[in-house]
Formats: sequence, C-alpha cells, structure tokens
Amino acid sequence: MKKILSVLVAAALASVLAFADDIKLSFYNKLYEEDNILVHSDEADETTKDFPELKERMQVKVTSEKVDALVKATMGLDDYDNQHFGLTGVVNAWWIEFRPLPIVAVDLRKNTYADGSYLPIYDDNVGAGNIGSKGLTIIAKPVEGLRIGVTAPFPAFTGKKDSSVNYINGKKEMNENDKFNVGIGAIYDQELFQIGASVQDVADSDERQIGAYVNLPKLFGAVEPLTIGAGFAHSEKWQETFDDLLIIEGGVNYENLLNAYATFETEAFSVTAESLYNLSGDKETAYDLYAALSVSFGIVDNLSATVTGKILADLKDKNETKKSITQGGLALDYDVNENNTVGAEFDFAKFDKDWAIAVPVYWKYHF
Repeated sequence: MKKILSVLVAAALASVLAFADDIKLSFYNKLYEEDNILVHSDEADETTKDFPELKERMQVKVTSEKVDALVKATMGLDDYDNQHFGLTGVVNAWWIEFRPLPIVAVDLRKNTYADGSYLPIYDDNVGAGNIGSKGLTIIAKPVEGLRIGVTAPFPAFTGKKDSSVNYINGKKEMNENDKFNVGIGAIYDQELFQIGASVQDVADSDERQIGAYVNLPKLFGAVEPLTIGAGFAHSEKWQETFDDLLIIEGGVNYENLLNAYATFETEAFSVTAESLYNLSGDKETAYDLYAALSVSFGIVDNLSATVTGKILADLKDKNETKKSITQGGLALDYDVNENNTVGAEFDFAKFDKDWAIAVPVYWKYHF
C-alpha cells in the first residue's frame, strides 16, 4: 500500500513538472535531533541517558496554476538496547490539490485549517479547525474570500484491509462505524479578519466534533505588529489535543476546548503566547491547561535567540494528586547564508521530582 501511495505521489509530481507552465518549487533538507538525552525518575531513583535519534527530513512542494502537491518524509538512525543501531523511515505527510476550475479544488489528503486554530509555538493546529482531512475533500469558492469544504476522511491505515475503509453503508455488526464519516466547513477571509467553522463526522452523534475560529491580523488595522486568534471546539467524546506539548509527555483532554494565541512582531523582537483550556469537567489523568510564552530577538547579524516557557496544569483535580509539568528552553538560530540555517537549543522540563533534558540541534538547507 505504501509503495502504491509513493508511486502515485511521484507520478503527480512528475505530471506537474511536465505540463505546468508556471511551476514554483520549494524544498528543504533538515538534519536534526530533538529527543531527551537525560531523564530522571524519582520513583526509580535513577537517571538514564540515551543517544537521541538522528533524523533527516526532506520536504518538497510544487505549485502551479492547476495542481499543487507536497511530500514530506523522515529517515531516522537510532540505537536499540544501547547496542544495536537501525534505520527507520516514514512518510510524514503528502497531499495533492487539483483545481479543474478557478472556483473548485479537489484535495487528496490535504488539511485546510482556519488560522484561529493555530498554535505558533507548538507549530500545529487544533484538529477541529480543519475543513479538509486526510481523505477526499471538495472545496468550492463561490465568492471572493469564501471557501466551503466537504470532506470524507480516510481512516488511519493499519495494514488491515477493512480498518482503512470509510464505509458509505456500514453496519454495526461489521465492527465498523455504522455512519458514513463526512465533514463540512467554511472559512471566510477578509483583509481585517478571518472566521472559520467546521462540523466533523456530521452523521455520527457519538463522534461529532464542532469548531469555530476567528483570526484578527493587525488587530483590525489598529495595531500593526499584533495578531490574535482564538477558537472553540466541542466534541461528543473526550479528545486529546497533543500528547507531546512538552518534552515530558502530556496533553490537554477535552469535550469543550478553548484555544487562543497572540503574536507581536517588530524588526527588533517578537513575543508569542498560546494556550489551550479544557472547559469541561475533570477527567482522570488529563491536564486542563496548556500555556506557552516565547520571546525572540536578534543578537547580531544573522544570529537570533528565542527564550520559551511552557506549562501543563491540572486545575480541576480536587485531590491535587497531579503535579504541573513545566518546561523552559533557550534556542539559537544562525543564518549561514541564503540557503543554510543551523541552530541549537537547550530544554529542561520538570514534573514534581522527575525531570528531563533535551539538546536539539539542526542544520537546514532550503530553497
């Protein structure tokens, strides 16, 4: 299956290169590591060290008048049982968009998020802000600034034939979802604002999720450096946003989720803040609040620094048995030239008497 998908993606890229008149190509190759190198467990009274996985990621994106496509893949070199090394590889993302008409786009496995669902420090979006999916999506643009999407997601591929099927006429006795999984949504862009809304898994009342988002670039034009965004998601079942918000694992679980971010950017410095908050009741082992603050500034030409702080807190645990996770980090990034950037970071996270240290480094070639 993976080989077939790879061939299809390669064929799509080749078609674009062969027939498009206005091709634009972007590419990067990133060599990096980001995993913990030291982890201390108070319960076990031991500190373990690990050789972080060395990763190489490549991404290519091609755009043209009619077709856009992207492929992102990562290869990893890691040690196993502290003695043996091995290689792994994964396709992180791929998508194709075909525009047969100026007002219609046909997307395959392309996510299309409302801007207000974005977390700029974490660099990902809240899932409920997606009017597309890792499936088939039709997006119509009936008037300027408006995108209306209808999507049919593909279930996660597991290697088993029936597990990767979104049944149109499924039945409960098939041990599958008895409702066809389809989502709808819309995003409306104007110069001073963007609003977006989506309903995922429309027909299934047990799985349905609703999202609404707003983004205000330049704060209606009143404050040029400031952009703010916010959103709300309601799910019929408990959801987890991300399980790796910090280098000590943990995420925010929710039925009703509030997210927000703000950025203030000048030539000399930038400040970014983001947060997630569970508006629902308490859930065992779940955190309710994630918040992060980041400040970036230039040191000398081509060299910049970023200081970041993050916290995961359980505000609704009446027994106060769960401690907050806190993390701090300092990163340096240096633009060697127009196409090469290198960087290094130091991260320290703490959970009660447990702690972890990571020292991510990278070299990125891009054009």
